[in-house]
Formats: sequence, C-alpha cells, structure tokens
Amino acid sequence: GAAYVFVRSGGVWSQEAYLKASNTDAGDLFGRSVSISGDTVVVGAPFENSNATGVNGDQSDNSAGGAGAVYVFVRRGALWFQQAYLKASNTGRNDWFGSRLTLSADGDTLAVGAQLEDSAAQGINAQQDDDTAQEAGAVYLFTRDGAIWNQNAYIKGSNTEAFDEFGSSIALSSDGMTMAVGARNEDSAATGVGGNQGDNTAYESGAVYIFSP
Repeated sequence: GAAYVFVRSGGVWSQEAYLKASNTDAGDLFGRSVSISGDTVVVGAPFENSNATGVNGDQSDNSAGGAGAVYVFVRRGALWFQQAYLKASNTGRNDWFGSRLTLSADGDTLAVGAQLEDSAAQGINAQQDDDTAQEAGAVYLFTRDGAIWNQNAYIKGSNTEAFDEFGSSIALSSDGMTMAVGARNEDSAATGVGGNQGDNTAYESGAVYIFSP
C-alpha cells in the first residue's frame, strides 16, 4: 500500500507527495485508513505484523501477524516526513489496529480503532491483557505535544462482549473533546439513548457509544 498527497493551487491539482511506511512489507495494507488535518497525515496499516507496543517501537519484529500499525506524517514547507510510528499498548495478533482512525481539527488528537482486539475490559483504561472476549474491539486515544505522541487512553464499550467489533467506526469532534464509536455487531435490542445494554436479543443490531472528558 501507499498514500498520495495532492494539493490545489487555484483550480489545479497536483501530487505533492508519495508516502510509504518506514517498514514496508507485503500484505500490510498501508493506506487502508487515512485522516488529514492541515500539515498532518495519519495512515493506518491494519495488517502490519510488528509485536511492538507504544510509540516508535521496534518495527522489524514481525511476530504478531495482523496486529496493525499507524504512521504519522507531517509537512514542513513542501516536504513530508514520518513523525511517529504508533502501536497499541497491548499489541496482539489479528487485532487490526489502524483499521479505523480519525484526527481532530488541529491534528493533535488521534483516535485509532482495533476492531478485532480481544480484551473483555469495560470503560476507560481498564485491564488490557484479558483476551477472553474475541474480536470485542477497542479504541486508543493518542495526543501530540509539540512533536511527541503519547497514548492518552484505552477505551472499551460499557458492555463489552465477544464479536461486537467496538471501534468499527470512529468520529471525533473538531476540538477532539467528544468521540463517537461504533460497534457494528453489538447485540442489544435497546432503542434510543441509554437503554438496556444487557438485552442481547437483537443479533448484530449495532450500537454507538459517546465519550467526552
């Protein structure tokens, strides 16, 4: 995979950059997800295989097939360069970290989905190494201070269950203070807002969760 940056001058478009991962490998699907904010472009590669965790870890490991990774690129003048290589704090095989992602308007807040992550945790910053809820899904919130990225939160649904795929869609408000997360296979038959999360009589009906500080 690859990502291409185009810019417009007047009514004319031209290609400004051709972006590749710093650890390009066959089958990584670099470019499966993309988000842009001004001079920052974020690219997901959900089939990337490194077992690294956190920010700028070992890219050459390749022992966690399908774990996924996210790459942050920034522009200085007309030149683009990779600023960060992001992994989950609990990298696991076939989690698809980076399958969904979105940036805030200022480019300093990034939400990354790993829709096949397996922890049975619930809520914010709960236990990450449980792995008893196959493909439950998770979202990771990263923030940038200057040029430094850090994971700010590990986010799960309030009614986590296997195969919900929490993180199968994500949206951030422009200021990065409100986030909506979809779980396309969640099973509750509830309707409206704040209904019964434990119902589970409407197979794969789906749900959306709203988070704010």
